[in-house]
This record gives sequence, structure tokens and C-alpha cells, in this order.
Amino acid sequence: MRCFQPSFSTFGHLSIAEPLTKGSSMSGNASRGEDGHGALILKAIAEGGLGFAAQWVHDAENTEEAFYAESLARVTDSSGTVHAAGTFVSLLERQDRWFDVDLRILDMVLSALAEDGRLVLGFNLSAASLSRPERFADVFSRISRQPELASRLIIEITESYPIAGASIERVKMIRALGCRIAIDDFGSGFATPVSLLQIVADIVKIDAAFTRDNRRGRDGSDSLSHLVGFASCFAPFVVVEGIETNSQLDVARESGATHVQGFLLSKPVSLAQLRRRKGKAILRGVG
Repeated sequence: MRCFQPSFSTFGHLSIAEPLTKGSSMSGNASRGEDGHGALILKAIAEGGLGFAAQWVHDAENTEEAFYAESLARVTDSSGTVHAAGTFVSLLERQDRWFDVDLRILDMVLSALAEDGRLVLGFNLSAASLSRPERFADVFSRISRQPELASRLIIEITESYPIAGASIERVKMIRALGCRIAIDDFGSGFATPVSLLQIVADIVKIDAAFTRDNRRGRDGSDSLSHLVGFASCFAPFVVVEGIETNSQLDVARESGATHVQGFLLSKPVSLAQLRRRKGKAILRGVG
């Protein structure tokens, strides 16, 4: 299946905390552990430990060429440990505390874009935030106050919540400002084929699970190629996430993906490190 054929670190010595794991026989202890971890994260944020790392999205054929950089929330606690977003986002979402953090990250991303006219950054916005009018108003007002930055801001919709009704119109409003829209983690959660029928997307990012578990059918074709082909019917740019080996990169290229992202190519780094590396990549944006 093919609808579109394109023409065209880490933090030094700091350790990165791993996501919490929960044993089914120790749910009480896990719950207390989550509460403690949540308190640690909130304390670190209150003390100024919130920031973001950025990871390049690369051209699939010429990986030295960068498409844009995705911003990824990070929290540094008083011990110097850097906590990746996967260790605290879902926890703060359950406590209904994530949106305030989200807004602060958006402010940081917009500031970075204003300071450096060469940057193109992706910002993760949850579908849950889109569904609530007062939260969407906060996001929309921040972007609309600096319209000159919109063309270098990619809104990556993370679908932990179904997109429907007013949320669809709100995505259109953001796109009308000049931002590009990406559907993140396509194929997982609520990021399903139905979402591509509802939203005009510029970029579809295939969830890393399909990179790790790429299955071959009886006709010799593989599942990743089918998924990339389907996504390309709805967006001109398709990113395969989770590239960690050369063989995965080869498969992503063979699948027809226009772009790739993963640790094989670049790790999340601080904004200062990202800027230093820029000489090795060309930012083309998505216009």
C-alpha cells in the first residue's frame, strides 16, 4: 500500500531516571512509591528544576539533515538526577497537575524560538488539554501573541484522550496561526486511523512499538511498511520513531518513511548542546 512517494548525550555526568515499574503483587507499595515520586517531581519543579531536552528528527535518506527538534520535558531534582518525561507525565496527568507544567514548557519553547531564528521545535500538546476550553485558550493565546514564531513551531498532538468535537476545531485554529500539526505515537493509544480522518496533519509519527516489533506477512510485506503507507495517505511527512539500530534504519527507509528519530541518530540534549551541533545538520522546517 502506498499513497505518497516523497520527492524530495546525554546530560554530561547526570543520570537519567528510568520510568517506574509496578509489580502486580505490590500495588500498595507501588502507589506509595508513585506518591513519593510525584512529590519529588513537584518539589523539584517548584525549585526551578523544570526544563526540556531536544532530540533531532532526521531526514531518512540523509540523516545529517535535520527536519526539526522535538522538545521533551525534563526535571532535575536537588540531587542532580534528571528525570525524563516518561517517569512523571502520566503521574501528573492523573493528578491533574500536568497542564501547568505543559504551559511552562511551551513558554520555554517559544522563548527559545524567539532567541534563535534558526530553530524549529516541536511541542507536545495532549488531546486532553485540547478538550478543555479554558486550557486551550491559554495555549492559543501564548502562540497568537507571537505569530512570527508559528511557522517554526510544530504542535505534536499526544492522544492520551480521544480527539472529537470542539477539539478538532481547536486543532484547525492552531494550524491557522501557521503552526504545523503532527500526530504523535500513531498506532498507539487513541492515535488511531480514525484520528487521521478527523484532523488535517502535516506530519504523522509512527509509534516506536512498530519499529521494535515489525511483523512480516504471508505476502512478504511487513507491518511497518503498511503503516507508513497508510499514514502517507494523510500527511506528506511520516516519521518512524524508535530507531536504535542500523537494521531498523534500513527497514524505516524501505518502508517509505520520509524521516526518522531515535537514539541511533541522536539523543535528547540540552538546548545549548543542540545549538552547538547545528553545524552538522540543516534545518529545513516543514513549509
